[in-house]
Amino acid sequence: MRLTSILSALLFAGGSISAGLELGADVSYFNPKLTAAVYPGMKTSETTGFSGPLFTGYGHLTFGLPKAITIGFGPTLSFSNQTALEYPTGYTKEEMTIARFGLDGKVQIEVLPFISPYIRVTAGKDWINWNDKGTVGSSTYIASSSAGGFYYAALVGAQFPFAPEFALYAQVGYTASPGSALVTKSYAVDGVNQIVNTSAAGSTSYSGILVSAGARLSF
Repeated sequence: MRLTSILSALLFAGGSISAGLELGADVSYFNPKLTAAVYPGMKTSETTGFSGPLFTGYGHLTFGLPKAITIGFGPTLSFSNQTALEYPTGYTKEEMTIARFGLDGKVQIEVLPFISPYIRVTAGKDWINWNDKGTVGSSTYIASSSAGGFYYAALVGAQFPFAPEFALYAQVGYTASPGSALVTKSYAVDGVNQIVNTSAAGSTSYSGILVSAGARLSF
């Protein structure tokens, strides 16, 4: 509440308020740990570490006081293709893709001439798909699963302006998806499709660190 009051005072106390549009894109090192039910029984869960780039784009409507503060908010879209860092017992391959769409907000301090620190918060919907291969006794299985639900991210960063319309930025933060229902799309053993009872399996979740670098344009 106090922070809201301070921001309101900065925006409306004396000086002209500027408005604009900001478009940005970045790539992140993303190392989520995914917790999901284990085939074939689907009675227990296992956590697997993944790693891969996360590509993100965003568009913000911005409002602020020149040389003081800028507040921006708008949609964001991201995609990541992930490979397992280690394989659980019985697994021989595991890959995952994550697509995310959400609302992004940023508060940026514009007091310093060569660097603008900021905080950034994102929340929205994600779609997770993963494929894994492994062994069941002497047989080989291939499974395809999906999930999706709420995700959020919180980051701190700094922007480095090279011109009023162009800047580079770097940021670091934490992101997570607290849990969503697992859906088995297919499960085959030695090429023969199997029926999987997922009623006792229930949810998947992931969390990880983001380290990002990107560029933005302002209009």
